Amino acid sequence: MNITQLETFHWISQLGTFSAAADRLCTSQAAVSARIRELENELDVVLFDRIGRQVQLTLKGRELLAHATRVITEAAQLRLAAGKPAMAHGVLKMGLGEVIAWRSLVALFNALKQRYPGMGIEFQVDLNANLLRLLSRGEIDLAVLGGPIEASDLRCQPIGAMALGWIGAPSLLAGRSRASPAELAALPILSLGQGARLHAQMHAWFAQGACTPSLISACNSISTMLQAVRAGIFVCLAPLDLVADDLAAGRLALMPADPPLPLLTFFVATRRESVDPALDEVARLVADITRLPGSAPAPTPAPAA
Repeated sequence: MNITQLETFHWISQLGTFSAAADRLCTSQAAVSARIRELENELDVVLFDRIGRQVQLTLKGRELLAHATRVITEAAQLRLAAGKPAMAHGVLKMGLGEVIAWRSLVALFNALKQRYPGMGIEFQVDLNANLLRLLSRGEIDLAVLGGPIEASDLRCQPIGAMALGWIGAPSLLAGRSRASPAELAALPILSLGQGARLHAQMHAWFAQGACTPSLISACNSISTMLQAVRAGIFVCLAPLDLVADDLAAGRLALMPADPPLPLLTFFVATRRESVDPALDEVARLVADITRLPGSAPAPTPAPAA
């Protein structure tokens, strides 16, 4: 019996299939099957019921999983105490919304490689809802997300907020001095999809004015969305950091919103049940790198008594 077998047991139980666990552990499905077969033979138990491609824990498997998780956690804590965090030679899987990826992906990569030179890094840039699902399932280790986040299985560290604004090409906005829900509802609007926090905030703002836009088109990429807005086809709600150069150059115009728009808040999120204590250190580094201007660093937790 070894830690690799127990970690494989843990990830299959988390993700539900041998193939998903193989992807998560950066190995082959055959290797995953062999590890579980060896573990079952040594323990003389069946850990999983195979139901097609899906698996579920047997009653004995559920009992032993709690013990395996404790062993994995204690082994990770031992490595951390020895100055050898488990993340240092594994693969970190990080989810980013497009706004944070645009601002911080290169800085994140450079800082993580400097701190953990032997660690592989995989970035997944996606909508908020998809990243939340992947994080809750354990398919990624942490995510930088727009908030608020209502998920009891996650730990969320705030990193600040961005101002939002209604923007469009000057030709499309000619003669409009402000953006009220009623006025904006008559214009062609382009938005991120329903899984995006920006989409939810847009609809909440229109709800304040008790009106519904006549036409909202969807796009899954902010950079592509802004291209269409620059072309004078649509208006959109966007973080002002992303369009500061366009506004300064006159390529885009900003309409003051009435009622005012709330800030778009961001968080670094990890799973509460994560078995790797080194991930807390990684999450703190990610929070430091992605922290937005004007936001204060989170206080350092006091050491345990």
